[in-house]
Amino acid sequence: MDITRKLPEECIADIISKTSPPDACKMSLVSRTFRSAAASNLVWEALLPPDHQQIISESVSSSSSLNILSMKDLYFSLCDNPILINNGKRSFTIHKWSGKKCYMLGARELGVIWGDASQYWIGVIRIMCKFSEVAHLVDVCWLHVWGLIETKILSPNNRYGAYLIYTIGDQPHGLDKPVKLLVRFLDEIRCDYINAYLLSRTSMDDAPEDEDARFPRDREDMWMEIEMGEFFNHDQVDRVVEMHLRETEVLNWKSGLVIHGIEVRPKD
Repeated sequence: MDITRKLPEECIADIISKTSPPDACKMSLVSRTFRSAAASNLVWEALLPPDHQQIISESVSSSSSLNILSMKDLYFSLCDNPILINNGKRSFTIHKWSGKKCYMLGARELGVIWGDASQYWIGVIRIMCKFSEVAHLVDVCWLHVWGLIETKILSPNNRYGAYLIYTIGDQPHGLDKPVKLLVRFLDEIRCDYINAYLLSRTSMDDAPEDEDARFPRDREDMWMEIEMGEFFNHDQVDRVVEMHLRETEVLNWKSGLVIHGIEVRPKD
């Protein structure tokens, strides 16, 4: 039996809206009726975050071009084209396969030890960057970078990961030593630091034998990322998550680190 002849298109659209973005795309291949229903505003408005219009209104750039898009086009635009909010210090996108909210804290929104002293850190303009500036490490012997994000702005009942987005500039020095990473709720006492290396194994002369240590991976946008940790965002719980990159006990002068920001996105 062809159910497309028995059910109104609006009913089919309502059913599809309760699935997921990948399912909606697959169902558009079933028939002409399903294709029309799967492309409807009813479906994609349900798949968008409930507060997407409020977030768009906070964009530092003009949101008029987004407001004229269909819900489906708006969904994929927010997946592929981050919008800047919080005076341009933070970006917002949508995770394409889940519709969950993603944020990135730019370098100007992060806490950086001695970050205001130009002999240690400088803000530079860099291509392939979401923000107006990135933080370039000139020379420092104590490295500590941290960020905070409120769980109330994230998608509820979802596991999130926090990732340091960075690259290595010209003539780096001292970045082959381990650092510590930590992600936890602000009201927690635990300090489960993770050992990590900012350089990839292949770029290190003497790769460490620490099997539990984390190493970065290359991204498609020409940056690198390293997972700092994860947390579960429960529903109806308003908490603050803190994310830290800090020095180990071995202090050494270092330079050449270029920080884009910290990205908080759903775990695949």
